[in-house]
Amino acid sequence: MNRLLLLICLVTICVLQCVAQDKTPLQDKQLSVLLMKEKPDEQDIKQLFTWGEHYINRPGILPKDIDSSILCANKMLNAGIKQHNDGWQGQACMIYSKIFREKGELTRGNEYARKARMMFERARQDELQGDAYVELSRYISYEDDENLAEAIHDQEMAVKLYAKIGNHLKQANTLTLLADYVIGVPDMYKAIELLHQAEALYKKIGYTHLGGVYDLLGLAYRSTGELSAALDYQLRAIKEIESIGDTTQSLSTAYNGLGMMYYEMETFEKSVDAYNKAFTIAEKLKDTTSMQYITGNLANSYIRLKNGVAALRVLKREERFFPPAGEKPKVLLEVAMVHAYIAGDKLDAARPYVMRLVAKEKTMDRNDVNRFQLLTATSSFYYMTRQYEKTIEECEEIGFITKKYSMLAQEARNYRMWYKADSARGDFSSSIRHFQLYKFYSDSLFSVRKTSQINQLQVKFDTEKKDQALELKQKSIELLTRDSQLQKAELRRARFTRNVIIFGAVMLVIVLLLGYNRYQLRLRSNRQLKVQQDEINQQNLSLQALISSQHKLLEEKEWLVKEIHHRVKNNLQIVMSLLNTQAAFLDDKDALNAIRESRFRMQAISLIHHKLYQSENMALIDINVYIHELIHFLQDGFTGASRIRFDMQIAPVKLDVSQAVPIGLILNEAITNAIKYAFTDNGTILISLQFTGRDQLTLVIADNGKGFATNAVTGVRKSMGLMLMHTLSEQLDGSLDIQSESGVVITVNFRYQEPEPAQETAASALSSSYGVMS
Repeated sequence: MNRLLLLICLVTICVLQCVAQDKTPLQDKQLSVLLMKEKPDEQDIKQLFTWGEHYINRPGILPKDIDSSILCANKMLNAGIKQHNDGWQGQACMIYSKIFREKGELTRGNEYARKARMMFERARQDELQGDAYVELSRYISYEDDENLAEAIHDQEMAVKLYAKIGNHLKQANTLTLLADYVIGVPDMYKAIELLHQAEALYKKIGYTHLGGVYDLLGLAYRSTGELSAALDYQLRAIKEIESIGDTTQSLSTAYNGLGMMYYEMETFEKSVDAYNKAFTIAEKLKDTTSMQYITGNLANSYIRLKNGVAALRVLKREERFFPPAGEKPKVLLEVAMVHAYIAGDKLDAARPYVMRLVAKEKTMDRNDVNRFQLLTATSSFYYMTRQYEKTIEECEEIGFITKKYSMLAQEARNYRMWYKADSARGDFSSSIRHFQLYKFYSDSLFSVRKTSQINQLQVKFDTEKKDQALELKQKSIELLTRDSQLQKAELRRARFTRNVIIFGAVMLVIVLLLGYNRYQLRLRSNRQLKVQQDEINQQNLSLQALISSQHKLLEEKEWLVKEIHHRVKNNLQIVMSLLNTQAAFLDDKDALNAIRESRFRMQAISLIHHKLYQSENMALIDINVYIHELIHFLQDGFTGASRIRFDMQIAPVKLDVSQAVPIGLILNEAITNAIKYAFTDNGTILISLQFTGRDQLTLVIADNGKGFATNAVTGVRKSMGLMLMHTLSEQLDGSLDIQSESGVVITVNFRYQEPEPAQETAASALSSSYGVMS
């Protein structure tokens, strides 16, 4: 856990320093503007992805941050689907994955990470595909033995992709992460190789904060028994971390690693000092997991110092103030308590812990490396209580684990316990054999350490020798180069002086000639300009007179067009009055209905001419205002219309007169029909005019009335009103659709016509109006 936290700190520092060093806090207002953008481009998606990661990577799990990340991801996903862009959809899935991982919903997060990887693969975006592989690997802990190989495969794929595109920073970060997982296998030699590759890449790009890499190298070398190299890297890790002023979890982890190093070297006083420093930092950060882990290590050092009282004190502190929550930490605490009670010669107090450890060990897989700590504690207890047969049984199991995982130092200590148990029970032949094995592994461990030191010294000597040879060679080359450069410089200086003199003389002659020529050209140009200026002044006077005349003509034409609209409106009002008068003398119901419907149609046209007469713009009708006035007129014209609610959803659009007239008549026919026939009681009529495309408008008139009877649909289609609506739809170059399910829905789709010049539109308006009337 501590190694993983250190690694995350390292990667975060790399990204923050190399990508967003001067990043200012994100502004919610800027994000809102971007989220409202209808068609985001590539740069917008990149910004959304950056902001989405920023919010989800903030400390803590705040609902506001998660909501902001979800908004960014939703916007990217919708834009990617609309524009069929796999890369944008993949980036959205990456944000979703991190959101669910942050919330602890690992199954859903893993699914989104896999979707992101497939999207990036289809889009051939290697860098983002590598990021997706890394994200997938984060769903597997390095303690998850069953799925560890899958995580390692994902990280290896990411390394290959980063290497392919030459992104050395991400390649080095992922190599470091991969090494941490390989340590969990454990395969320390491969981990060392990976970490040195990462170190070389970091140095190649000038990145010097390598504390995390050095800490992992210290752990790996310590596990192979090369304590000299391990100590060197562990001290370098602490130096690097402290040099950048980092006092967070990474420094605590480094000091804990240093304590384990001193423990392996059996300098237990120094290990206690290092562990205490690590604990102090973890305590300030309130990192209980690290505090528990460090406490166990500190107790082991006190035990090796024969100070069982101090070991019990720190363990009791953990048990009281920050007790472990998980199963594994609880077991580790019990292991430490057993060792502490044995060191304090309190075997009866240790017995209950031993019984629980024995029961726990029997449930574990024989290949589980975590059995080592349990078996070490129980074997020590059995030896101290003179249960030598059980001690030997535990030693056999410990030997199985140390051989399987190449734990040289631990194997040597196990054989020491083994030969002492054999000797105590009187089996001297077995005791001698195990003593010889103890000496063999101790000597082997010493040999490994010495060989490592010799190899390091040899490499250092060869490197220094090579550097000296290169330095001498470079100095010789520099001297020869300097002499050659001096000679060339003298020759260049002489040639330059000669060329400057020649060039100066030639330039002087050219300047004199150009000056004289320029003077002559200026005289000629001034004469021509005077003639042209006189012509321009004369033309300006003529143009001003023409413009004044045009303005007068335009004003007269506008007045005439307004007068035409006014007279058309008045004529329509006269016709409507005549129809009203005629209706007073009629008794036939059909004739009265026909006159009333004609009057409504004329009023729909009259309203348009009235609006044009009142408007400054004689070409366009504000359809929203027009529809509201038409509704008010129809409500006043029918008794009982007040029980009907009108739901109007009209886009802010202005229509040309040639389109406004047919729309008004269609609305008149549809609404009149709904008021008359749709409702037996209260009801609602929806009127919607919205853009459904860039240049496409859709008009919907819907009611929640009783609709058409099945056998009445054919008759309705032949009615005058419907034929009129069909004719008007064709005049709009549109389509008419009528549905009758839960009420009647009339839909007219037509193309939005860009406004024409006012003079032409006024003429077309009149022809359209009278064309419909005829």
